[in-house]
Amino acid sequence: GGVAVRAYTRPGGLDRTRVIAQVRHAIRGIGDQVGVAYPWPSFTVAETAGGYGMESPAMIWIPRPTTRANLAYLVHHETAHQWFYGLVGNDQQGEPFADEAAADYVARTVLGIRRASRCAVAPLDRAITRYSQACYYEVVYIQGGNVLDELRRKMGTATFWTAIGGYLADHRFGLAGTRTLLDALVKASPVDLGPILRARFPALY
Repeated sequence: GGVAVRAYTRPGGLDRTRVIAQVRHAIRGIGDQVGVAYPWPSFTVAETAGGYGMESPAMIWIPRPTTRANLAYLVHHETAHQWFYGLVGNDQQGEPFADEAAADYVARTVLGIRRASRCAVAPLDRAITRYSQACYYEVVYIQGGNVLDELRRKMGTATFWTAIGGYLADHRFGLAGTRTLLDALVKASPVDLGPILRARFPALY
């Protein structure tokens, strides 16, 4: 849809054609899901020698060891950060729910690969440093996304996604956070979301 996609890979590494196809699918699918188009004229993805996937505005990094089976998820998750952190920024260390949970939920929704968490239920309003290394991903990304899906079911799918789009539009190229995101859902919801929010965000509600 008019976005110039560039991919930089190395011989024997990631399949450049497949990477570009996944990026295009992510840009289109995520934009359609949240109702807000990708905000930059170009998008770059670069292969790294190892480590983790990473994002910055208009660019993501995908590690060479990424398996073919995991490529779609990783590309979609990192691309979703173009909206949650790129378009609307937040304190990533202090409020990881606002970008990681939101990005992961949207990515998994577009791909249809949501799943249950493998760790015990924990609050979602903590800083990164207050989660164990073993359960940070399972709590913030997976449980966080599942709570967003619970809110979607409670308030209605159309209402939920309209509220998400409104949050992105209202804070476009600005800073927000977990409470601002959740308050946008509360404001739009025709039903009381309080019981869910008080249980999972005790420091905020």
